[in-house]
Amino acid sequence: MRFWTFIGALLLASGVALGAYGAHGLRSIVELPRQIEAFEYGVLYQLVGGLGFFAIAWASQHFNKTLVNLSGILLLIGTVGFSLSLYLLIIIHWRPYPLVTPISGVIMIAAWLVLALAALTRKS
Repeated sequence: MRFWTFIGALLLASGVALGAYGAHGLRSIVELPRQIEAFEYGVLYQLVGGLGFFAIAWASQHFNKTLVNLSGILLLIGTVGFSLSLYLLIIIHWRPYPLVTPISGVIMIAAWLVLALAALTRKS
């Protein structure tokens, strides 16, 4: 429980910092409004993912821990992959692999579906 809470808090703190950067510093290096919008989506999904870890921490006390932990791992991979791929694309114009963003989005969806499945179980 503490691990997922810790991860959530880190994602939230860094998301707020990146949001502030996007609002104040990003405009000096980015010309297109679409790029700013993409950066904001990265921040939004990072913040939502961060809040999700508090749900995962709570669920780890109530439902099947294996499924909840799988959900947490998937959410971490999906959130970091999705947001980081957008940050790298916008800030340094580097795209490690074109499908990282959509694949990471699918992984986030899978994380929530696994957590929904975990909600149908009892703690083992």
